[in-house]
Formats: sequence, C-alpha cells, structure tokens
Amino acid sequence: MKEFTVKIKSLTSLWTGDADRKNTTLRETGIIGSLRWWYEALIRGLGGTACDPTDTKCEGKNHCDACELFGCTGWARKFRLEVKKINNETILQLIKLREVEDVEWGLLSKTLKIIASWGAIGGKIAEFKYGLIKIVQNDLERFSLGKAQLKKYLKKQGTSVENPNITRFVFINKDLNYETTKKTKDELHFLKGQLGKAKRYFYKTFNGKPYRFFAYAENDNEYNRMIGFLSKSGVQFVKGKEIIGELK
Repeated sequence: MKEFTVKIKSLTSLWTGDADRKNTTLRETGIIGSLRWWYEALIRGLGGTACDPTDTKCEGKNHCDACELFGCTGWARKFRLEVKKINNETILQLIKLREVEDVEWGLLSKTLKIIASWGAIGGKIAEFKYGLIKIVQNDLERFSLGKAQLKKYLKKQGTSVENPNITRFVFINKDLNYETTKKTKDELHFLKGQLGKAKRYFYKTFNGKPYRFFAYAENDNEYNRMIGFLSKSGVQFVKGKEIIGELK
C-alpha cells in the first residue's frame, strides 16, 4: 500500500500553532515534530541512534536511525503526513514517498501507541491542557516488530544524542492527584529544567481532573533517584523499559 490511515480522537485540544502562535487550524508540522520526538526516544531506547534535529543534526547518507525515516539535509523523509479534521476525529494520513521498510511502519505504530496510552502529541505538550489522544483506527497495526528485524535495521550511524531515551522515562496513569505531582517535581528538582533547558516532567488533566504524568531523566543517577522516590511514595508507575516490552 502507498498510504495508511490513523484516526485519533482528541481528549484535549491539540496545539499545532502557526507562525503567529495561533491555534486556529491543525498543522502537519506541529504533529510530525512531536511524532519524531517520541520516535527518537523509542529508537534510543532500542539501542539505535537519533540526533537532535534542532542542534546536532545529521546530513546526507551517513545519518542516524531516526533520520533514516524522518529525513535530514540531503536525505528526504520517506513519507508525507496529511492531517484532516472530520467532526470530532483527526485523520492522520501517512503517504509513502519512497520505499519504507515494514519495520519502520512498525516503529511508527509503536510510537503512536506510546503517545496515546502514556504521553501526548503536538506543540505545548508541557502544558497541562494539550495533547491527549485516543486511537480509533490504526492501519499500521498490521506491522509487527521483532528483535531480529530491529537488529538488522538499526545501523547505529550518524550523529546521536542521549536524550530523551524511553528507557529513562516513568509514566503515571493510576491514582494520580495534584499532590503527587507536586511532591514529585519538588523532590526531583532536576526535572524542572534550568537556563537553556526545558522542564522534563509533563502533567495532564482531563475533564478538570489529574489524568497523566510522565517524566524522563537525563542519566542513570537521575533515573535511579526518580525510581527510588516514586517507589518509597507508594505511587503506581510504569517504567519506559516495560513499555518497550519484548522488543529488547
């Protein structure tokens, strides 16, 4: 097939603002930028390479595993994304521009599932009121992923940075309340970010109630502190490694 459809229902508003910082229409750039961010985190967690396209980006044929699908200077993206809004559903149309391997479609499907079940998509995902979705239809589900496929596919070349890495994420979807999120970000102050670096925790509400919290550490020391604190607090959380499942 040359194109695949993913239908999503927005649980909260999706931010895909334009050059004037207005959010009047859905823009593909706002969706694909966020999709790539999660895809990079997954690729790193699977042992592959992913550059930072806003800084240490790849160029040409010697590129990272994330740029293999999403493209970089001198290497075109393998698919085009078209976004349409029909009633209360958003249609993501993924159109093949050149050869896309089954494993790449499988990785995209896994990325979308992580976003829908545990994360958020679009611009301003650091703000509590944006980015929650539910997948209604996913044509990419037909593509499975396996260790042998990934081992053969991941070339581990090009420019790469360490973060974000899905194996250093934690996700909280159960028994969430504002007090838990406040204590977490206050105790783990490194998640608040610093000059020149964005915060690394994300708190979401739905229907006016706490709904989802996720955060990531930049190194093993931070990650161990995060796991230790949450374990002592009695909070139910899921590690990014568990979400990867049997792939690694």
